[in-house]
Amino acid sequence: MMSKQQSDKSLRRLIMIGGLSLTMLAPTALAQDKGLDRPQLFNDLVECQTITDSAARLACYDQKVAQLDSAQKNNELLVADRAEVQEAERGVFGLQLPRIKLFSGNDDDQQITEITLTVVSAKQMGRGKWFLILDDGATWVQTDTTMLSSYPKKGSSILIKRAAMGSFLAKVNGGRAFRIKRVVE
Repeated sequence: MMSKQQSDKSLRRLIMIGGLSLTMLAPTALAQDKGLDRPQLFNDLVECQTITDSAARLACYDQKVAQLDSAQKNNELLVADRAEVQEAERGVFGLQLPRIKLFSGNDDDQQITEITLTVVSAKQMGRGKWFLILDDGATWVQTDTTMLSSYPKKGSSILIKRAAMGSFLAKVNGGRAFRIKRVVE
């Protein structure tokens, strides 16, 4: 049998694990404020805190944390922290995608508005437009006929910013800005 001191120590550990779980699920919790539903497993875990009997509360936490762990291992529940969500957003920067619930928990003021990458490959196409492959694997194409003050080449730094009406502006090595769009091959 566990002593009261051991039980309290176990409960504190479990609460700490639960707190970490809640922290990892923060994007989901933020999304709920914007009208998205939290997973039922998460709601069940939160409900454990309402149990007044310490032993019953600990048993509830043990059971619900095990269910959360199993669901995550079986890919039935996604656990992501803010940094992982932002990394995913960087990966789709420039693509015209439908709104994805996973990303809608992010505040608009934290939306990625620009990225700086390195050119892996650059080719000039017809009418002087550039075709660029960047170090994140993304492919971008110049959409205007702006003459660049610094031609892109392997190793060049490129800054891409969101512009008006879903368009993007780029600068190679800090040079003149030109319009660019991301393409999927």
